[in-house]
Amino acid sequence: MASKPIAYLQLTSLNAFVDELKRRGLYEARLSDWAQRREMFERRKLRLTALDPYHGLILRYETVYYQGLAEPEPEQLKRLRDEAGKKIAEKLEAEGIALYEGEYHSGKAEW
Repeated sequence: MASKPIAYLQLTSLNAFVDELKRRGLYEARLSDWAQRREMFERRKLRLTALDPYHGLILRYETVYYQGLAEPEPEQLKRLRDEAGKKIAEKLEAEGIALYEGEYHSGKAEW
């Protein structure tokens, strides 16, 4: 068994992420919120990660829920984040996968 993850597997859809978890016999994932600002623009995303300790691999799926001018309306931002988070939570719950706050990373969390 690997002592720490050495590689990432980036998946392009929530369905692919769930399928890969099930294929590997993993039933736990973590959700984190990311924000990036560049000059007058901002991008926000949710990152879903899962750890396969046997293969030293972190599975990752990301979905952007806001991209536009910096300083978005707080109500709009909350609504968009809640909608994106709800979609993820409902899918994982339907598949019997536990969802926790946080993120798996290899010691360095990067955008």
